[in-house]
Amino acid sequence: MATRRVPLVLLACGSFNPITNQHMRLFELARDHMHSTGQYQVVGGIVSPVSDGYGKQGLVPAQHRIAMAKLALQSSNWVRVDEWESQQADWTETVVTMRYHYGRILKEHKWSTADDFNGNTNPFLSPRPQLKLLCGADFLDTFKIPGLWLYDHVEEVVGRFGLICVSRGGLQPEHTVHESDTLSRHGQNIFLVREWVRNETSATEVRRALRQGQSVKYLIPDCVIDYIHQHNLYTVDSEKKNEGMVLRPLVKQAQQPVKSLDD
Repeated sequence: MATRRVPLVLLACGSFNPITNQHMRLFELARDHMHSTGQYQVVGGIVSPVSDGYGKQGLVPAQHRIAMAKLALQSSNWVRVDEWESQQADWTETVVTMRYHYGRILKEHKWSTADDFNGNTNPFLSPRPQLKLLCGADFLDTFKIPGLWLYDHVEEVVGRFGLICVSRGGLQPEHTVHESDTLSRHGQNIFLVREWVRNETSATEVRRALRQGQSVKYLIPDCVIDYIHQHNLYTVDSEKKNEGMVLRPLVKQAQQPVKSLDD
């Protein structure tokens, strides 16, 4: 009897300032990889742009980042944009966003939150759906930044939910996992995906090109380019927004005890 595959939803959190073709490629690469394991069936993808409260330099208003992401993903029949995180007045911890979406997923698949926490299994139901955080290799390095992540949050993100990390450029995420006791302990829940067609497009480089009047065609969808020009986004002035501000996670969590991932 063939084992039924676990329904899996992929969640990508970030600025998406603006969304790029590479952001969308992450979803396709991750879906192919997870299907190849023979254990999972990817049933959906979620793009969750951060709120304006994040405080990152050059971050344009969420309404624009949401609109651009929706335009870009019109061609996808399985990845959607969710506005919940972007609508929060304050920056929302990644783990809180994951809890929110997982609660919704469980309801959609007729599982209760109690079933999830108690580990109850009903053989007459489909396998319990899972939610995993989708990220690029550079994301793993943020775990090393003092004060940016709470230790318990990393434990929950990696241990309870799991990560799908797509390689980028010369970064070697397997080394990052190996060097961290915390990440290594949950290694079975971290899926490393190799991008063989090298693409180092970043939103930062796209914004720089736009400020300098250079072409970004084929780096981001044409519909997004049109939107940017229509609303005069990513100018020299817009890049100065939040200049000198400390990222909200560093401020919000400054009073919390900082524990190294390698402790």
